[in-house]
Amino acid sequence: MDTVQAEILVEITSFLERHRISYMITGSLSVIYYGRPRASHDIDIVIELRNEDIEKLLLAVKTLSSAFLIQPAAIDEAMQHKTVFGIIYRPTLLKVDIWMLTSSPFDTSRFLRKEKKRILGKTMWMASAEDAILQKLRWYKKADIEKHLVDAAFVYQIQKKELDMKYINSWAKKLRVETNLKKLDSIDLELYF
Repeated sequence: MDTVQAEILVEITSFLERHRISYMITGSLSVIYYGRPRASHDIDIVIELRNEDIEKLLLAVKTLSSAFLIQPAAIDEAMQHKTVFGIIYRPTLLKVDIWMLTSSPFDTSRFLRKEKKRILGKTMWMASAEDAILQKLRWYKKADIEKHLVDAAFVYQIQKKELDMKYINSWAKKLRVETNLKKLDSIDLELYF
């Protein structure tokens, strides 16, 4: 993670904590934390926000530095459809994707299982290693982009001794990603360094 990305991560997570918005870091940064150092062009964060809290969020984003570009209409739309809105850091155009927590059983489970981690000298909420793997397998199933499968393999192989395999196997079956889960052990990570 480069210096600017690190500063933005600290600023955004501090902002969420100041405004008492529950969050977890996910996506490529969870892979970097649990698996492998690699380039990342964005930051992915899942937040839990009830419909009645949208005004709180809209007021809160006004307190962010003017270096950040946020469109209030995008926040409203993301809330209504339980999707994503972006925050752009103007000086570098780095994007922070803020995903709304959905009520799906898997999203509920992974959000409840988020873990406190010490990152960049600060305590932050991170998706668990198991959920980082499962989410990457979901993205691979949806988009068929090799990067997602390789990311899952790195986390799986590096964290293998610590993983709750009962949890992973149960969700892999429910999410219909068990075939790709079985591939993770056989992927040669040396090819991707």
